[in-house]
Amino acid sequence: MERLPHFMKHYMTEADLMALLKSRGLVISDEAKAVRYLESIGYYRLSAYMYPFLKVPKDTHQYKDGTTFQQVLNLYRFDKKLRMLLLNEIEKVEIAIRRAIMNIPVQMTGDIYWLTNS
Repeated sequence: MERLPHFMKHYMTEADLMALLKSRGLVISDEAKAVRYLESIGYYRLSAYMYPFLKVPKDTHQYKDGTTFQQVLNLYRFDKKLRMLLLNEIEKVEIAIRRAIMNIPVQMTGDIYWLTNS
């Protein structure tokens, strides 16, 4: 039987994570609000947006002076809006390509059943 890997990290509540972030230098003005964000978005999802605010070397997990939780949220929201804009445009390209894949062979062969005919 394959042995599962041993993880070194232990479960932490949102309040514990808040204390951890503060100990690393992240400025949190409204802790209750930040806890709600951690509960709804998740610490590990938000941690990707915290990464640019880390001091070098990054493996010390210390935040640059003055870095706020609000800045992290702003980056998260920007990424979300950008992703939604891009998906909207990608959908337009996808539909145009599907239309071409289905219609061009019909125009070339005159057979509307070209896809299912042998």
